[in-house]
Amino acid sequence: MFIDNKIKNNIERVGINTFSKNYVSSTNDYLNYSYIRDQAPIIILANNQRHPRGRRGKKWVNFQGSSLGFSLCLRFDKSLNEYFILSHLVGVSIIEACMVLNSKELRIKWPNDIMQSDKKVCGTLIENIIDSQNSFYSMIGFGFNISIPNNLIHHIDGRPANLNIDKDKVELLASTVASILLKNISLYEQSGFKPFQEKWNDFMYARNKDVTLQSKDKKYFGKLLGINEKGELQIQANKKVINISDINYSMRLSQ
Repeated sequence: MFIDNKIKNNIERVGINTFSKNYVSSTNDYLNYSYIRDQAPIIILANNQRHPRGRRGKKWVNFQGSSLGFSLCLRFDKSLNEYFILSHLVGVSIIEACMVLNSKELRIKWPNDIMQSDKKVCGTLIENIIDSQNSFYSMIGFGFNISIPNNLIHHIDGRPANLNIDKDKVELLASTVASILLKNISLYEQSGFKPFQEKWNDFMYARNKDVTLQSKDKKYFGKLLGINEKGELQIQANKKVINISDINYSMRLSQ
C-alpha cells in the first residue's frame, strides 16, 4: 500500500514514532538496527518489501499497492515468558481494530492468523531481541491483504482473501491496530489474561469443530475447545483434553 502522509500522521497522532522507506528487505529486519529500535514504540512502513516473511519461515506475498505491511516495535521490561501472551493480545487487538473500522465477521486462527469466513486476510510474525535479563524488544510484523486482484489472489497458497474494509478506512488501519494493542497490553498488566482469554475464545476460528493440529514431529486430531487461562490451546481427543502451547503448530479443519 502506498505510504502517504495520512498513514504516518495517523500513527504519530496516537503517540507512536514512524520510520518509512520505499524499499526494505522486510520491515521486521529493519528493526535490527538499534538506532531504530531504541525509538520504540515505533512503526516501520514500507511501500515494498523484497523478502517479507511469515511464521515458520514462510514467505508473505507482498503486492505493492495492494497490501499493507508494517512492523511495530515495543520494549518490555519483563521476562521473555510474556511473549506467548503477547501473541494472543496481538490477535485480539487486530480483530478489535477491524471492528472499530467497521470490518466485521473476522476470526482468529491459532495462533494468530486473521480469517474472513474460511480465508486468510492478515498474518503476523513476532520476533524478539533480548535487551537484558529482564527486558526485551518485540518486533511485530503485520501483513494485510487489501486489494489484491482476483487474477492474482487465486494463485497464492493458503486461501487468502482481501480484507472487507472501506477504502477510506485503510489509512487508519495501522494506527488503530497499534493504539488498541498498546491499550490491551496496559490492561493485561493491570488485570491479567482472563479478559483476553474470553475475548480470544469468542473470536476463535473453528471453535467446537474437529481439527487437525500438526508440527514438525507431532499431529493431533480432535475437537477444538478454546484456550485456557494460560493461553494454551485445548483440544479434546479420545475423551482426553490436550493442552498445546507451541505456536508453531499449524491448524486445519478435519475432513
